[in-house]
Amino acid sequence: MALPTISKTIFNSSLKLARAPFDIALGALGGSDSQATEERERAAGLRERAEAREREAEERQARVGEAAEEAAAEARRKAEQDKRKAEKRRREREARAKKAEAQKKEQARQDAAKAKRAAAKAEKAAQLEKLEAKEESIAAKQEAAATEREAERLAKAAEAAKEKRKDGDGAG
Repeated sequence: MALPTISKTIFNSSLKLARAPFDIALGALGGSDSQATEERERAAGLRERAEAREREAEERQARVGEAAEEAAAEARRKAEQDKRKAEKRRREREARAKKAEAQKKEQARQDAAKAKRAAAKAEKAAQLEKLEAKEESIAAKQEAAATEREAERLAKAAEAAKEKRKDGDGAG
């Protein structure tokens, strides 16, 4: 309530209170109010009702304003809470993405290491095969050389036996 409204109300009430004994005395003596007095009283009553309605409207407006402020504050709190939740979800999503990326990189590193080990193993197997083939080749060459030496020895022995037979046949 505004200060002028309160003082006006107090003034009107005080005026009615001060007039009350006179109004009662006039009523008891049979005196009647004049038309102007009735109009003044009616006007004063209308003013009081208007002031009361104005006070009620101001109070309603204050309540509505408070409710609106509370609703706005609640909306701000909810918006801030939603913002924090969204930020948390974004950070969690980024963390999951980083973790997945790290896992992919680790898997790729492991796959590369495995492929490298497999390639090294295959290379060693190929080298072993090559060495075995070389060994077989050397063994075959040695066997061929031994066979050739044996063939030469046998050929020489056959030649010697032939010569011996020739020499023995012609002499005897």
